[in-house]
Amino acid sequence: MRKTPFPALLLLPLCFLLFIQKNMAQTPVEGYVFEENNRGYLRQAKILILEMPGNVVRADTFTDEEGRFATLLPPGEYRMVAKKDIFFDAEQTFKVGKEKVFLKTEMQRRPGYLFDVTIAEARENPEVVVDAVQGAWIEIFNRTQNRPELVLQNHPNAFFQHTFERGNHYTILIRKPGFIAKRIEVYVNIEGCILCVDGVSTLSPGVTENLTKGNELGTLLANIELEPAKIDKRIQIQNIYYDFDKWDIRPDAAERLDRVVTLMNDNPGLTVELGSHTDSRGNDDYNMVLSGKRAAAAVAYIVSQGVDSLRITSKGYGESQLVNRCRNGVACTEEEHQQNRRTELRITGISRDSLEYKRWPSLEQIIQEEESKGKKPPKSSSSQTQPQRAKPTPTLEAPPDKSAMAETPLEKDLPAADILEEEETPDMSHEEEPAMMLAEMAAPPSVTTPTTPPQPELSQSLKELAKNHSGFCVEIAQSDTLLLASDAAFGDFEEIFWHKNNDGKFCYFAGSFDTPAKARSFFHQTVKPRNETARLVRFSKGKKTYFD
Repeated sequence: MRKTPFPALLLLPLCFLLFIQKNMAQTPVEGYVFEENNRGYLRQAKILILEMPGNVVRADTFTDEEGRFATLLPPGEYRMVAKKDIFFDAEQTFKVGKEKVFLKTEMQRRPGYLFDVTIAEARENPEVVVDAVQGAWIEIFNRTQNRPELVLQNHPNAFFQHTFERGNHYTILIRKPGFIAKRIEVYVNIEGCILCVDGVSTLSPGVTENLTKGNELGTLLANIELEPAKIDKRIQIQNIYYDFDKWDIRPDAAERLDRVVTLMNDNPGLTVELGSHTDSRGNDDYNMVLSGKRAAAAVAYIVSQGVDSLRITSKGYGESQLVNRCRNGVACTEEEHQQNRRTELRITGISRDSLEYKRWPSLEQIIQEEESKGKKPPKSSSSQTQPQRAKPTPTLEAPPDKSAMAETPLEKDLPAADILEEEETPDMSHEEEPAMMLAEMAAPPSVTTPTTPPQPELSQSLKELAKNHSGFCVEIAQSDTLLLASDAAFGDFEEIFWHKNNDGKFCYFAGSFDTPAKARSFFHQTVKPRNETARLVRFSKGKKTYFD
């Protein structure tokens, strides 16, 4: 057996004592980490301390709530690295001797914006204190990089933070059973926006006031309000335009209705009615029929985009639910009439399943489904290069009928997803006189792109005969509902009159004469060769009779 030399045995305890002495002789090293320009201490920053020259890790810790850290190190030369999301790494070297070392580390934020959000229930009365909303499902999806960045299910707090980096478009979706989902689009230095936030009514501090470093970074506080889902709550759809006397879904209207599709996809627990409203100008019956056909066409388009037909119905209200004083015979401005021309959703059913959220598709799945159908993400509402703040969407109140306009307003409307006001095409003549309507609803119209600006297609004028009309006409057609001017029954007659019988049928007439001889001549020479069923009619103070 080989024996260890005696001197070597003496060296072992000596080495051990030196090792103990080195490690016992440690010096306190403390410090704090802060954002440049003294913008605040940084908590949860990762601190790595490496011994040089071998870069051996001697400390691995995090800053506390006040941005501070502390450790013990033996004498030597070290390199410290501070790391934190959305910040550039910060490094510094230092030496440790017998004296306590105190380090100050400044970190520079990467270009982007910190979005600090508080979620609360929407206020119906400014004087009433509302509750914060906890337990929401919060998701943020980066549309530019096609990846989810934040998923918080049943989030226990009413607030969250996220940093949006430059050159990206983000979609935020906040959902909770019993509330209407909130979708928000954020554009950071993309599509002409330094920072655009669509879907938030107020930001604090203002975007412009809070930008720093050449509009490259900042912090925004946002109060996001979730609207409780209630039966009969109304959600207005913004700017649905139709061609004169028509209900075809134009490409610009389809873009607005796509937002309704998004709303339905984001809220799978809701069923709704889509209602179309007109102003008071024109004939009441005409407005009722036209609004019904427009509502039906809009619903047909929405269903064609994948929304279950059991979740949405249509109804035309005509001028029966005006939102202001502009009833028949009242002189109003075009802006006042415009308030009444609108399309809105009314909630008719709400899921009461408290576990409903477990069956919800994720935001990533919703976006993938939209993109598979060729739906592009919505564009920012601003094409300017200046910072933009989303503006609150105005709301309207809709009374149930003209007689109760001021006395019995309906529940306050809810603005959602850029959704408000239905209008005629601005450069078109308004429907002050009813044009003839088709008796039967055509198949759901497809979206077409006109090659020229839309213009009225026919030159006929259509006038209702006065209630006490006296004279002679030629009756050319009858129908159960008011017809459109494109109906083949009217041929190429330049002037058409109509009258509603006591039995509810609509009658249409070509020509208006003061003597029966003139009416007979027009009947035999012009009408009869083209329309064998035409008949001569005499009116006496509004009473109609036939004659030969």
